[in-house]
Parts: sequence; C-alpha cells; structure tokens
Amino acid sequence: MVDAVFRNHGLGAVLDSLALSASQSKVASLSAGQNALVYGVPGSGKSTALKALVINRLRTDLKPEQVLVLCANRESATKLRDELALEYQGATPGPLARTLASFAFNILREKALALGFNPPELITGSEQDQIISELIEEFLKEKFPETWPKQLRRQVMELRGFRAELRDLITVCLEHEITPEELVKQGEVNNNPEWVAVAPFFAGYLKRLREPANENRHDPSTLLTVVIRQLKEDQWPSIASDLKLIVVDDAQELTPAAAALLRALVSKGANLVLIGDPDATTMGFRSANPQSMKELIESIEGKFAAINLEGDLGNRHPDLTAVLAKTAHRISPERAGTQRSALGPTDQEVGNRVEGRVFDLETSELAWLAHRLRELHLQEGIAWSEIAVIARSRTVLEKWGAALASESVPTVILGSQTSFKDEFSTGNLLRLAKYCLEPPELTREVILELLRNPFAGLDSLSIRRIRRRLRQLELDAGGDRTSDQLLIELFEKPEVARELYGEEAKRVKIFLKVLARTRELAETEGSTSEELLWSLWASSPMATAWQQLADGIGEVAMQAGRNLDALVALFAAANQYAERHPEAGPAEFVNEQLERDIPQDTLALVSRDDQKVTLATSSSLIGRRFKVVAIPGLTEGVWPNLKPRSSLLGAIALDSVLSGKAVEETRTEIVDELRLLYKAIGAASDHLIVTAVDGDETQLSQFVRLILGEIPETEIYAEPRFTLRGLVGNLRRKLVTSTNETDRLEAAYGLARLALVKQPGAHPDQWAGILKLDSPEALVPLTDDETGKVWIYPSQLDNFIKCPLHWFMQAHGGSDRNFEANFGTLLHKVLEETTSIGYKELWQSVESKWHTLEFEATWVEKKELRKAQKMVRNLSTYLQGQKDAGYQLVGTEVGIDFELGRARVKGRVDRIEQGPAGQVLIVDLKTGSGEPKATDNAQLGLYQIAFMQDGFEKIPEGDNPLEGASLVWVNSDKPKIKPQESLEDNEELNQFFRELLDEAIDGMAAADAKFEAKIGTHCYDDHGYGNCKILLTKAVSYAD
Repeated sequence: MVDAVFRNHGLGAVLDSLALSASQSKVASLSAGQNALVYGVPGSGKSTALKALVINRLRTDLKPEQVLVLCANRESATKLRDELALEYQGATPGPLARTLASFAFNILREKALALGFNPPELITGSEQDQIISELIEEFLKEKFPETWPKQLRRQVMELRGFRAELRDLITVCLEHEITPEELVKQGEVNNNPEWVAVAPFFAGYLKRLREPANENRHDPSTLLTVVIRQLKEDQWPSIASDLKLIVVDDAQELTPAAAALLRALVSKGANLVLIGDPDATTMGFRSANPQSMKELIESIEGKFAAINLEGDLGNRHPDLTAVLAKTAHRISPERAGTQRSALGPTDQEVGNRVEGRVFDLETSELAWLAHRLRELHLQEGIAWSEIAVIARSRTVLEKWGAALASESVPTVILGSQTSFKDEFSTGNLLRLAKYCLEPPELTREVILELLRNPFAGLDSLSIRRIRRRLRQLELDAGGDRTSDQLLIELFEKPEVARELYGEEAKRVKIFLKVLARTRELAETEGSTSEELLWSLWASSPMATAWQQLADGIGEVAMQAGRNLDALVALFAAANQYAERHPEAGPAEFVNEQLERDIPQDTLALVSRDDQKVTLATSSSLIGRRFKVVAIPGLTEGVWPNLKPRSSLLGAIALDSVLSGKAVEETRTEIVDELRLLYKAIGAASDHLIVTAVDGDETQLSQFVRLILGEIPETEIYAEPRFTLRGLVGNLRRKLVTSTNETDRLEAAYGLARLALVKQPGAHPDQWAGILKLDSPEALVPLTDDETGKVWIYPSQLDNFIKCPLHWFMQAHGGSDRNFEANFGTLLHKVLEETTSIGYKELWQSVESKWHTLEFEATWVEKKELRKAQKMVRNLSTYLQGQKDAGYQLVGTEVGIDFELGRARVKGRVDRIEQGPAGQVLIVDLKTGSGEPKATDNAQLGLYQIAFMQDGFEKIPEGDNPLEGASLVWVNSDKPKIKPQESLEDNEELNQFFRELLDEAIDGMAAADAKFEAKIGTHCYDDHGYGNCKILLTKAVSYAD
C-alpha cells in the first residue's frame, strides 16, 4: 500500500511567497483598465513585480489566453516562461512569455491555416545577407551611374562590411515603414547621396521578398509590419482579439516596428504595462530607442500609472550600487531618469567588492584574472555558472575565451559564433558532404584535403606513413609511380587499402567506406541533408573524441565543446531546412551553407553553462544575473569604442531623422557605450572586477576612473599559476631548489598525493632528465684494430661539426625539410636526368616534377615558384659559364665509397667537371637560404679526400690533377661560386680535414653515450636552422 501525496496547485501560496516592496505591490495590484509605465534600475525587482502582476491577474479575472508577456529576446523569454509556468502550475494554450516576433509569427500562422495558405517562414539573417550579396553582384556587372558616390567604389561594395551596412540601412527603412521612393526623398532633403544611391538595392530586396519562392516569408522587420497591416485591415485572429493584458519586460529595447505593433494590439482595449530601464538600452544597433517606453505609453488613449520601483536593492552589494549610480549619472535620461533615485547619491565611496587592477602586459592581465576567478571558485565556493566575463565585442570575447581556457577556467560564449562554413567542425563536415554530393576530379590537392579533414582522423604523420607504405608497395612491385599518384589510386580503387597495415591504415579504410556509403546515400532518391551529414559524422573518430575532450578543462576542451555546439546547430538547421523545403535535396542545403558568410540563427540547444564561466557581450545579458562580473580589457578605442557607427551609408543617421531627432544629436557613441557598461555592471550582484593594460601601445579606458574613482598603479604580475599544472611545477621547483628539508618533504608529499590521482607531471616517471640511459654502450664499438667502422656521409659531417646533438636528431628522423631542401632534391634529380644547360629546357624538366612538392597554401606555392625560377635561371647561368670556360661534365650524382682508418665514407657528389687542362673540379650545388662558406667546408673536404683515396666510382682516366672543390649557391640574385683550395696543393688543409674526420668518428660512435649541444654557437642561434632547441627546454623545476 502506497500513500499518495497530492501537491496543492493553488495560487495563493505562490503569491504569498513573493515578498513585495511597496512599489512592487503597486505593480502587482494593477487592475483592469489600467495602463502603466514601470521604471526600475537593475536589482530593483522588475521581474518579481512582473510575475506578481501576471499571477495576480490570472488568479482574479483573466484567463491565460488573455495575457501576453513579451521579452526582448528568446533566452529571456524562455527563462521567464519557465518561471511563470512553475508559479502558475495550470494549463495554458501556449507559453506565457514569448518574444514579439514569435507572437507576430503565430498571428500569421493562424491566418495561413484559416485561409489554406503556405505556413509563414522567417527569413534568417544569413538568408538576408545572401539576397543582398546577390543584388550587389548583379549591380556590379553593370556600369556605374554618373551620379554614383565616389566613395562607394567596386572594391568597397565587394566587402562584407558594405553588405552589413546596407543590411542595417534596409532594416531601418523597414522598421519605419518607408518605401524606396521615400528613401530617395530623404536622401535629397538631407543632402545624403548615399541613401539615393542604395535605394535601388532596397527596392530589389523588397522585390525578392515578393517573388513566389518567398511567398509568406518575412524577415524580422517585415514580419511585424505585415502583422500591423493585417490588424489595420481588421483581420484579428483570436490570439490577438482575446488579449486583455500585455506586459512588456525590458521595454527599453523596443524598436519602432515593435512599438507600432503594440500600439495596434492595444487599440481594441487591451491594457499595456511597460517595464524597463532606459539607461540599460543595449540594442541601439537595431533601432531600439530609450525614449520608446515613454513615447509609446503616451500615444495610447487614456491615463497611465507611472511607477518607479524603489526596492531596497538588498540583492546587490552597496559597493556595486554606488558604481551603478555614478555610471547612470553620465547617461542622458531620455525623458526618464527618476528611477535612478533608488541608486542613491553619485558620490558614494566604492568599497572592496569592486576590484580594479592595471597591468603592464596583456599576459599579466590574463594570468591575474584567471588566478582570481579560480580563487573565487575554489576558495570562496562561487560556482562557475555564477561568474561572467563581459567584453565589448564578440572578437574580444573569442580572445578571452581561449586565454582563460588555457588557464584551466572553463568557459562558454553566449550567442551565435560564426557561419557554419567558417566553424572548424561544421565547415569541414560541409566540405566533406559536398565531395560526396558533387565528386570533383581526383587530384593531389583534392586527396590531401580529404585526408587532412578532421573526420578522417589522420594527422600529418599518419598521412606520411600511408604515403611511404604505398610507395614501398609500388617499388616492391617494380613500379615507379609517385606517392601522389598512388594516393589518387587509393581513392579510385579502395581495395588497394587491403595491403596497408597499422592504426592509420585502419582509419583510412574506415574513412573510404564512410565516403563510399555516403556517396551511395547521396544518389538515393529522397535522402536528406541531415541523413547525409549524420552518415559522415557518426562513424568518424571525432564523434567519440570530441565528446570526451569536451568534458575536460582547458583550451582543447573549449574548442571541442564549440565543435559539438556548431554540429548540433548544423543538424538542427538541416532538419529545419528539410521541413521548409521538402522538395529540395541535400546539395541545395550544403551549397547554401557554404556560401553564407554570417551566422545562422538556431533553435538548437547547445552546451549547458551550469559548470562554466559565461562569456558575453552586454546585449546578450538581457534577463541574466551573476554573483561575479569581470570586465577585462578596458582600453580606449575598445571600450568605449567611439568610432562612428554606420559611417558609410548612415543607417543610424537615417534612424535619427525618421525618429524626429536633430541631426547634430546623432553622435551618441559615448552615451551608447555608457549604457552597455551600465548593463554589464548591473548584471553583478556581489562582486565586480575590472582590469586594464597600460602599455606603450594601449591607453587606459576612461571607464576605469569612472568605476574605481582613481587609476590604480600599473603592476607586474608574476605569481605562480593557480592550477594543478602550476601546483605541480611549483612543488617540483621547491623540491629541487629549496635548502629547507621540511619544505622539500612537504613538496614531495604534495607531489605524491597528486601522483596518486594521476595528475600529469607529478610522478617522477614523467620527469625529463632523470631516467637512466637505456644502455651505456657506444653506438659503434671502436677497437684498436679498426674492425669497428663508423659510417659517415659527407653531407652530414658539417651538421656534426656545428652541433653533435643537431646531427644526431637530423640523422635519426628529426629533420624538418623546408622548401629549399625539397626543391634541392628535385633540382639534383633534373641535373642527373638531363644534359641541357639552357634555362628553358631546365625549367621544363623542373615543371614536369613540380607536382611532387607539397605546399600549405596556393599563395605559398606561387611564392616558391618564383624562387624556383630564379634558382633555375642562376643554375643555367653557371652551367653556361663553365661551358664557355672550357669545362666538361664528367658525371652527376657520382657515388663515393672508401675506408679511411675507422671511417667508412659513403655518399654522392653532385657534379664532377674537367677543365681544359684536364684538371678535375668537384662541384656541390647549394639551394639553401643561407649563404654557405667553402674554405673550411667539411663536406667538400671529404669529397677531395675521396678523390685522393680513389673512392670515386667514376673519374676521368689518366693522372689528372685535382683543381679543388666548389660550392655553387643559386639561391641569390645571381649564382655565387665558393671555391675550396685543392688538398693536393695544401697539406695543412688536408691534415686539418683528416683530423676533423677522426674527431667526428669518436663523437658519432658516442663512445661516452653523450651528444654535445653547442648552445653558444648553434642551438639558440636563430639562423642555426636546427631542431636541437626542443631538447633544451628547461624543466618546470628550473630556477635561476
């Protein structure tokens, strides 16, 4: 038997639980027939008063379908909707809170259903941008009119910024319901030729919206104006005609079109209650007007109640209230301002709940802020979700998000990010889908792009292994195709992959199967873009890897979370596209997304922020509050940003003219910047942090003094990182450097505890430089009877002399071949295969092999192509000069093989030439970027010794004297010949190179199991071109 407990759904208890101030009670007790204008500063209880009013009216005299609660954006509407639903706990025909666009959309939808029309659709911002882009492209095909403004050049009109300004201007026109003809008149009256010039674009945009393909499709501005016209024509659907009470939260964000629609909705007798704070207007870029609240309520017939919320502001610390008061005092009141009395006097002192720091460098600012946020979380128990970092722009947010994540502060950025094609995850997935939908001709570039796609799960090393394995199989079969040709065959005939083995081979096989399956799906009638994208995503290694990485902390976890968020949004967009365009195939969706340049609005649920610090701009703070708000990067020019808005086409100036403002009053950048700052400060309840950098290239923001009352002294921050990684480093450093035995024992104990929980770097097994050598034996055992031989290659001897550690890394796979090295190999091959010396013939041979070189980008290839042409021209000049001097070619790539003491020397000489007197000249071709020296060049010296030891495979017959050796450097403006004297004529130089060889033998054999790093002359030399620096990184325990 189970006892059932039924919950009381009555409303009386709910209202009783809302502790209301006297001014909030006035709002809650507004009765039928009363309009009201409610002002309230942040923290005065506007939301509480709104909920009390709605619940009270629902309890006393209204039904849910008679009440409409409007919010400024979808996020705040969702939050308020849930709160009202929890308190009301009754059935409703729809959400109790929504945006005005959502309500207008429902009006059009009800009409469409009643008349059998197509359901309404919303034209997204990215679609709007695409329409404008097409209009501009069509215009640029024609000749510009003679009256066309000179500043609107073709290069300007092709920019994304021009499209953005044109889109803003069109939005202003739509908000104020003016036609293209009226825009022309405004341009003539106000002496603004730009408005006259772009009016045809506005007309073209409206024409596009009237096309059959866009029937009943509306952008956010025309959506409201269409509904207004419908209501004026006395077409009132029930969801509008039944309304008795309309409550608008954050009413300071109302646009002209929104105000006009509200005016129409209350014309049938519904009451209107506007709640907001004109000082907190953040959407001025969308024509929001701080005066709109007062103007709208005054335009409605009848009296209205004016209420200022005067709560005790007990939910905000007095220090923050003082800062709000000072900030509000600097803002134009916009026919309001009486609500500011709740903030108190403007001369209040700011206490320690408002922290301010000024640093010498951005890195110091970042390190301190990350340290402080982690202190607040770990030592004061403030949840990550109760902390927000506010920045002026999205670009600045991106920078701070990555920087804080690198310091182990989990972050999430609010709002749209970038277009799908520009996001790492979705861009690569869309390009992969395009390959399956529209397979291109398989070329080296296409194959490498596919293999480098993250959904293939291969890195550069894996691709290199695949290429080597394919090449080896080709050589074993007696073939001579390049690895590029073999990769193309791999995609044309996937069965070739059966011969591959290893982890990378397994991934290639899976990737080829996924591509084949997805291409079959693309050819299947009725397949959708969502199915196609899912086919590529579900079987990829990233499907698991990114989900695991996103659970961590750091920049990698942040990027993984961002990747997943973008993918969720993409799948939602694909689903939405299929619903709106059932006749369209996957190719249309994929191509459309790859063409769009701005983010697409999405209804998808993205990453939860309950365990992360919120990064946001002021405009995205509507309806949000945090215990701690940090405002970093307060730099003049960044915040405040006083650069005139819409300076090219004048959208803001047009809005001011159409709103009845004087033209000279339109330069309100500082006031708008203050409102954004006021909104950011108002989002904090307990703690405010502001930071800035005062450096040689940055100037402190005027807002620093406004908030703090003074400018703090610039400081250098160099405290240890407040992270587990930082703790490990500090403990290891203390263990090594401390002379206090107790401190060292504490450090060892701390490291042991961290090692038990597997913190990276804590266990001694993971410390560099303390493991014993695998073997103390020499690489080559050298004996007195010279039976042990050290193999020496002349081309590597010079590397050993420069730095033994550098030689060891280069000789054992640690080389990083640049273009000069790769092109040098190609050029040597050309010289081996051709006897021509003319530039044209040499270049043709180079061009035939050019495809074997790899480049990271097209522009890099073009740059290196010019460099290659210069080197081939210099080579031709040298060869022609030698011919004119009577020299003949004896051989190219001539092998050498001889023994000298304990050395076995083996290699190849680029060229052997014979002079008119029979003298032999050894030539080594150099294509590197650094000018070589030949006098003591060990490689040339070893070549000469090889000649004297009869170590050449091919030399001229007879007793021919050795002229010497030369380096021919072609990577300069003209060929440079660097001669080395003949060792036959210089016994001292001959002895020098032989002793050098003996020393190299001992070093290369590693008789003492060590390789010297020549730090002073090579390793830290920026022009040393060595990789040995990577092995010289100081340990975390290092201390000066």
